[in-house]
Amino acid sequence: MGEPKGLVVVKGRRWVEHQIEAIGRTGDRRVLLVLGHDQPAYEQALPQLDRLTEVVVNPDPDRGPFSSLQCGLAQVAPGTAVFVLPVDVPAPSPDVWAALLGALTAGGEAAVPVHEGRGGHPVLLAAPMVLRLLSRPPESRLDAELVELATASGVVRVPVSDPRIRLNLNAPEDWGKLERGSG
Repeated sequence: MGEPKGLVVVKGRRWVEHQIEAIGRTGDRRVLLVLGHDQPAYEQALPQLDRLTEVVVNPDPDRGPFSSLQCGLAQVAPGTAVFVLPVDVPAPSPDVWAALLGALTAGGEAAVPVHEGRGGHPVLLAAPMVLRLLSRPPESRLDAELVELATASGVVRVPVSDPRIRLNLNAPEDWGKLERGSG
């Protein structure tokens, strides 16, 4: 992309601002943003970022994305369920978040939204899953952990109507579609 994905300008604002605003519409949620090597770029582009969200810095992001997830999870109070949303997946509609919460209340260690048979984000992790992920090596992968858990029936798959749960904004054309409102 040539720049951090959260700093891509979409409809006149930085993408991370759109994400934080969308998450805010889902209720009273604490938002943690985990940054790595790009922390100075975020601070320069968005000097107000610390007023919008809580910033957590991964001191060694070269260990991989899972290590950033672990840095964020380490900031959560024990016994708390956690939503995980990568910056390059648009925040879905509030009903998706509510459906995941409802599904996890019925049991399981994680709830994954599913649209047209495919899973996506945000993923909701129950407190035992948070502890499990914190104990894994930093080079682990969330998707692999969820697959392992699914075989033990610990993952609740929640059908949703919002196709954004499957979007992954990786290439300039993906961002162009989003800018035009077709993504």
